[in-house]
Amino acid sequence: MRRYFVDCFFFRQVPRLERKSRILDLGGNKEAKRGQFNIEAYGLDVIYADITNRKRPDVRTDAMGIAFKDKTFHAVICSELLEHVIDPLRVLQEVSRVLKPGGVLLVCVPFLFRIHGDPQDFGRYTDFYWTRALEKTGFHAIGIEKQGLFWSVLLDMLRGAVSNFAILKKTSLKWIRRLAVLFLSFMAGIVIKHEAKNECRRDPYFASFTTGFGIRAAKND
Repeated sequence: MRRYFVDCFFFRQVPRLERKSRILDLGGNKEAKRGQFNIEAYGLDVIYADITNRKRPDVRTDAMGIAFKDKTFHAVICSELLEHVIDPLRVLQEVSRVLKPGGVLLVCVPFLFRIHGDPQDFGRYTDFYWTRALEKTGFHAIGIEKQGLFWSVLLDMLRGAVSNFAILKKTSLKWIRRLAVLFLSFMAGIVIKHEAKNECRRDPYFASFTTGFGIRAAKND
């Protein structure tokens, strides 16, 4: 579910960028991309940057000290990166520095999602935090969307559990695991349609859960 929402966000947002724009994909995979979205398909001048060579970046750099001059990029993408830095505010300051005035920042960050490496996982933050942090670091026109609600979170947890239960990995029980994954995949489509309804999003309890956030913001002129 998490990867589905991340892909959907970028499928909607990236086509809005002007062709041939210079884009910094901070922490992105140049090869062996995850999910279905591929930024290479949009006629953009993409530069990949990462702290290690494992993702085969064009430039090796720390996100808290980006190795580019001020006002270099038309847009910056941070996909599932900011939970892996110890000081997200510092990274946003650096992103703001390398963006041209009016440049666009596209961010996806998890919220109710398992702790994971790459290489370390430091934090989860609410939409209130991201709004305040972006305003503080020179951004406006901030749009934040919740990527799935209560049922998406629950379904993601169930799929993860089914995939990782040791007993279901035994050869004699693999067919049960496959059936369970197929059933949960079918349920995912139902959940997505249900949570898209306004009455579901207006429910204060169910809407207080989310797998994460998709964020678009523009740098101040």
